Amino acid sequence: MKDEEPKDQPLGTGEPKTELDQTTDSKSLFHKLKSSRKKYIILTVALVVVIGAFVFLKPKGYNGEQNNQKNADSTEASNQNCPSVFTSEFTDYDKINAFQPIGSITGASRGRSYITIKSDEQVPIYAPVDGTLTSIIYAFRGPDAKQGEYGFKIKATCGVTVLLDHIDIASDKMKKYSPSEPVTTTVQNDNLSVLIKAGTLLGYSDGTPQARTFDFLVLDENQKAKYINPKRWQWDQSLYGVCPYDYFESKLKDKYYQKIGETSQLAGQQVFTKSETCGSTSYDIADTISGGWFENDQATELSGEYMLIGSLFNRVEVNIKNSSENSLSRVSDYSPTKLPKDVGVGQEICYKSVSNWIYLKLADKNTIRMAKGQGSCPATMPTSNVKNYYR
Repeated sequence: MKDEEPKDQPLGTGEPKTELDQTTDSKSLFHKLKSSRKKYIILTVALVVVIGAFVFLKPKGYNGEQNNQKNADSTEASNQNCPSVFTSEFTDYDKINAFQPIGSITGASRGRSYITIKSDEQVPIYAPVDGTLTSIIYAFRGPDAKQGEYGFKIKATCGVTVLLDHIDIASDKMKKYSPSEPVTTTVQNDNLSVLIKAGTLLGYSDGTPQARTFDFLVLDENQKAKYINPKRWQWDQSLYGVCPYDYFESKLKDKYYQKIGETSQLAGQQVFTKSETCGSTSYDIADTISGGWFENDQATELSGEYMLIGSLFNRVEVNIKNSSENSLSRVSDYSPTKLPKDVGVGQEICYKSVSNWIYLKLADKNTIRMAKGQGSCPATMPTSNVKNYYR
């Protein structure tokens, strides 16, 4: 038979407690309180240890508010893998002579890598990454151009944008989204929103008529170039242009780095010179002549005249340009006596091409004096027709 559970007694009933009973209860209560206090102290210490361990062992770059979404782009990035990783080859590797490093002083954009094609044959161009096709440029390049060329702009994740330019023929799939007739401007209108997968055929190119190159540009809003006077630089390609090959998965990156360099003609043969780096959009080095210089306080790369000085492959380039990207004077010295990074305050140097020269003197860390002329370099800094440029 199941035992009956004891019923609760009414308040104030039952046998009266003895003094021993009361003392025993007091001691029991004391021990309970003491035990609770110990548990509380142990729990508090444990909590402090856990918090301390988290603070000291937290992942690098952790921010307690990292999950707060500051804008729509961060919302998109938080839902996808960052940084963007390029997973597909973007052209036929075997038909390419060289992937030029970024930072061309003589080219229109220092942010672009110019891809040199081996011959006149058309090479395929593919999307290197999943993304959204936001613009197709179809334009005449130059006043004498007889046909238009395409440019494809793809927005990937994490603030990364890809532009593949100077494409002669668009694939059938891309023609559905491109303008039917070429225009005379290359202004980009981001009026498309077409999802595109890595490996999608964009078109074919045999390069520009002059250099047999097409262009590969990657902009990364998270990687801003460093300049001594940042207000001078306003074009996104100067600010955010990065090495495209650093964004490929490791095997492809290693493969492409083997061909980062330039080719030149020597005794009728193509000679490849490998670059030690993938380059940079900024040549600014404090207290030297290397970098960008401007005609006045108001001038920027988009407004006014400026001079770029730097070296690639131990060749020194000096290019005086205006905001229309027209070269006003240019020198490529293949046998310089000193590189720009080694010409300091108070020092002077002359750089010479086949038929002209540019003489430079660093008056102070923010002022450079320039003179130019035809023929051979003068022995000293000229005293007339000298112009100042400023950081």
